[in-house]
Amino acid sequence: MFGVCENDGYRRLIFKAVMVVVPGLFAIFRPEWLVSFFTFGIFVFRVYHVLWLMVILILVKRLIPQLNPKMSLGKIYVRNFLSAGELTPAREKRFRESKRKADSGAVRSAIYWVLLVLTIGFWRKAGMLSDAWLYIIVLFFVFMDQFCITVFCPFMWLAQSKCCNTCRINNWGYLMAFSPMIYIPSFWTYSILFMSTVTLIQWEYIYFRHPERFYEQCNANLMCKNCKRSCRKTARKLITDG
Repeated sequence: MFGVCENDGYRRLIFKAVMVVVPGLFAIFRPEWLVSFFTFGIFVFRVYHVLWLMVILILVKRLIPQLNPKMSLGKIYVRNFLSAGELTPAREKRFRESKRKADSGAVRSAIYWVLLVLTIGFWRKAGMLSDAWLYIIVLFFVFMDQFCITVFCPFMWLAQSKCCNTCRINNWGYLMAFSPMIYIPSFWTYSILFMSTVTLIQWEYIYFRHPERFYEQCNANLMCKNCKRSCRKTARKLITDG
């Protein structure tokens, strides 16, 4: 979800920006066209049924180890754990300190996000946000997820992670993005929120059982020297070392 682990995501960033801007323009100038598009019939289904199924499949994919090859998401699984060697007192101290900072950052991030969602709820209660605008906010959050990966990630400060590979809250992204849909009660929205919650629970449960998989002091696969993905930090290090 977060961190500048990738430097090739600009196409996805532009695509997701279009996903926000185009519906936003329709919501302003031709809201009836937006409704017509999402309710357009495809055989016995509607467009929103297809989109719902796509989201559910993405969330189910998050739960299956074989379908999460990237270290950022797959570090929770034992197959992606490579012992960094004997945990010496000095390394254990660094591990405990890193965990303390990351846990504190996770709590801080959760509090800020809950406050943001409550603010959206206040706007909704005041009649300032229609269903269409709530969905556009969700699309904007999805865009910001890609922005964090590609350009700049504030969660590197909030969650105390050097990149998305080591991010403590990487798998929180979908629940955070879809959280405004809590103000649109329906089977379609709540089922997405339910599956998003399941992925977060899986993540947190494995983190509780095996925190060593999340930190480079224990998991050598998370060390920069063993990283298989290019990033700006690695590039700077190579230039310095060269």
